[in-house]
Amino acid sequence: GEAKKDPNLSKNLSMITQSPTFIEVFIEGKRSRHRTFLAPKTGFLRCLAESNCNYIVLPMTINYEDLPDQTSLLNEANGNRGGEMSLSALMNWSIQAFSGRINVGRIFISVSNAINGLNMNSKDPQYLGCCIQNHQQRRIVVSEFHVRAASLAINVPPKLISDALSSIGCCHWPEWRDKGQFNQMPTDLAVQWSVMLHFGHALAPYLPKSHSRWASWLSPSNLVFGTKVQSNEIVDSIVSKIVLYFDAAEKAANDVITMLKEKGFSKPNENHVMQQLPNDGKVPLFLMNVAVKILLHGTKCTTPTKNTMRVTEHEKKVSCVEPLFHLDARRLREQKFQVEPIESFGAWGYSDSYFVLNFRRDGTKFVSMKGMRYSISGKEIPGLVNFIEQELQVDITPNSITLPPVPELNGVPDSDLTPEEFSQIACTINNDRNRISNNIVDRARHGTGHTQHDMFNLRSGSIKIRLPDVVVWPKNEEELSSIISIATQRNWCVIPFGGGTNVTHANHCPEKVTDTRRMISVDMKLMNQILWVNEEDGLAHVEAGITGLHLIEQMNKRGFTIGHEPDSYEFSTLGGWIATKASGMKQNKYGNIEDIVKEVRVVGAKFNLAQEHKLNKVSFGRVSTGVDLKSLMLGSEGCLGIIASAVIKIWPIAETKQFESVLLPNFDAGIKFIKELSKMRSMKPASARLLDNDQFRLGQALKEAPSKLESLRQVASKSLGDYFGNFNGKSVVCATITFEGSCSEVKLQRKNVQKLAVNHGGLLAGPKVGKAGYDLTFAIAYLRDFAMNYAILGESFETFVPWSKLTQVVMATKKRIYEEHKNRSLPGKPFVCSRITQLYDEGACVYFYFCMNSDGVLEPSNVYGEIELCARQEILNNGGSLSHHHGLGKLRSQFVSQIFNDGYVNSLIAIKKAMDPMNTFGARNGVFSNIPINSSTGMEHQRKSHLGK
Repeated sequence: GEAKKDPNLSKNLSMITQSPTFIEVFIEGKRSRHRTFLAPKTGFLRCLAESNCNYIVLPMTINYEDLPDQTSLLNEANGNRGGEMSLSALMNWSIQAFSGRINVGRIFISVSNAINGLNMNSKDPQYLGCCIQNHQQRRIVVSEFHVRAASLAINVPPKLISDALSSIGCCHWPEWRDKGQFNQMPTDLAVQWSVMLHFGHALAPYLPKSHSRWASWLSPSNLVFGTKVQSNEIVDSIVSKIVLYFDAAEKAANDVITMLKEKGFSKPNENHVMQQLPNDGKVPLFLMNVAVKILLHGTKCTTPTKNTMRVTEHEKKVSCVEPLFHLDARRLREQKFQVEPIESFGAWGYSDSYFVLNFRRDGTKFVSMKGMRYSISGKEIPGLVNFIEQELQVDITPNSITLPPVPELNGVPDSDLTPEEFSQIACTINNDRNRISNNIVDRARHGTGHTQHDMFNLRSGSIKIRLPDVVVWPKNEEELSSIISIATQRNWCVIPFGGGTNVTHANHCPEKVTDTRRMISVDMKLMNQILWVNEEDGLAHVEAGITGLHLIEQMNKRGFTIGHEPDSYEFSTLGGWIATKASGMKQNKYGNIEDIVKEVRVVGAKFNLAQEHKLNKVSFGRVSTGVDLKSLMLGSEGCLGIIASAVIKIWPIAETKQFESVLLPNFDAGIKFIKELSKMRSMKPASARLLDNDQFRLGQALKEAPSKLESLRQVASKSLGDYFGNFNGKSVVCATITFEGSCSEVKLQRKNVQKLAVNHGGLLAGPKVGKAGYDLTFAIAYLRDFAMNYAILGESFETFVPWSKLTQVVMATKKRIYEEHKNRSLPGKPFVCSRITQLYDEGACVYFYFCMNSDGVLEPSNVYGEIELCARQEILNNGGSLSHHHGLGKLRSQFVSQIFNDGYVNSLIAIKKAMDPMNTFGARNGVFSNIPINSSTGMEHQRKSHLGK
């Protein structure tokens, strides 16, 4: 597997050949996928030449008729990847073979005359290889089966083919007493052609000069020896038929190349062209693939097969991808405050945690995760690379890195803030210059979130959006009020910043054509204190800048939990949860953020807003006193004011926390199971997620290398499942379940889950799988940025779907993504999977994950965004919501007119105008996205403009 000479081979060969020795070598190095001869490998022959020994070479040829794995071999010849070699696959094949379901066909081994006295030192190894192969070709034998298949392939009488082969000296297969036992003729044109190519080398010298590259494909040694032959009428008639197919293959390939160039792919690569070839059955697909190689690479026509990539020493040195920025030189300002462990810039998560690509000495690839924060950190993950390559039809190698570390951000305009204005803002925070910044990196981080579009722009070093002019970090509500006050006086725009984990472009600044004012980003992370706790009432008053991780840790120390655990909880903040109307994975037990938050305090443009109490440290469970402030701020996305703090509900830490998982035969069975589980009220587990087959297989690919005992157990269970057909690997789905509560409560819930699983044809897969699924929730977020290294773009988006529309929405959305991908002739295959998460009586939250190969795509991030918007429209068309908990931001604001009528939008804008007449909070998210600005008089409302999109 290594692209260098192996010194041990020469050494061992010298030791072996000290006495008479028989050595068996596969001269071509790998198996042909369509039965043509492959160019001989020269490494072993070179070692023989260096050993200074005398050799007798005995060329052997293995002749096949029908092959039991011919279809899978042709699948690889068509440009697809072969199935993973595994013990489970071998066991499954063995079971079918012993049960008589596999026809192993006939084989004839023929041996050429020995080549005696071949002087290894006097010839080039390539010549020696071709010489040996030439002898092998002379021992190819042709049976009636080959002749009849060829007759079907090119539509000529079998006798004509037999006579042509006899006229050029081909050997015929010896008579066999059980003749015809295995001669069921293939009906597929590609299989017929592959059988015919058993003797294709014999016809190579007879091809016209115009098809010399095809001749070299049929017989590589033909290039070396330049065999001259005397043609005849019978052979010419056969060759003319074959050439017609070659010409048709070249035309199809050339048409695709032309089409791709017209669509903007100036230099389409081999795989991209192959994926767009027509598969109408008129010309074998593998012939068109060969034509692609001929047109793009001349005579280099080797068919790609699995694991053909060789790893050089240089590649090994760059196989571990480093963080985007070196943090000692490009440290974010807030990291000086030591609020949280250092986060990555231009990637998700902590700077010490990221996936890297590694290689073993044999050239096989595996992934590992740096750091020690997650359950899979520091462990080898052997299946991930192969899964990605198979599903997206890509090759992941160090040389394919498209977004390496970027030293600088290019083309970012300087801040518009004058030194005087900068000083005025600094005065609001006691002139603490460590808490105010117009540094490019700080501005870039605070002007972006975590969409793939944001990450792509940061990773490519080209920021194409407007950034805030300054970032400021208040420590308390008084400083926050001062910042808002001066911004209102100076008619500046303020955009609050929490954890920066949004995936809606909510932190993007309005472009200057829309709003010319100064843009002030207010980072809330230093407002992270727990102000008071009332344990008896189960309440806590907490500042809004606290991250979920910090809040959970602080509450756990007091013996409490907040119950709210979104996938982003390590970095997202309490204020962000409220502003986006967030939801967590344990919603079944603790509710959503609107159930957990009891009150909010808000710093507004005109005044501060809060619910008043006569006594301290209290809040009411429910009141009937008109419209409450909490409801107004939930989902406001930074457009009505900045949430300074909130009173939240807390619960004693559960007596026990347990996990379980359920395997179900297919997605329909999974939906029925999870739907019935959603109706169980108090018997409903804290969290239940259903992974469709694609996401389940992705989860399996992210597992660490199993122990030998675990491998045997997996092989046995998989083989039995495949054999009996209950849990096919291409259809099985998995529900991962988390229980929290008293021991008696959890015991009843577990019993109920087991009963439901049996009722729906499922089986329990155990707590280990359930906990692994829970833990992977947090580590899998890093996968997107690893994939982006290799020109793969990915994103997740969510929706609420009624039970009655769930299957329809999932199927229609996936179909739309596949269609949009195909219509754009994009390279590779899209990978689309889904997951059902939060459960309700009426329906459930559904996550979609979409990944695509962007190699060679012009403005790939924009193309991805277009497809995502199409998927979002499809969700709406089929009965899904615009968002369940991510919010709207600017990314989805164009859909507002489809979900709210004019009266409702007008009412919200009127409320905003009363609360914020100068539009100080001008983030322009959601329903407020198209409010026009007049710099002298503040906000003007033109509903016509809003609905005009």
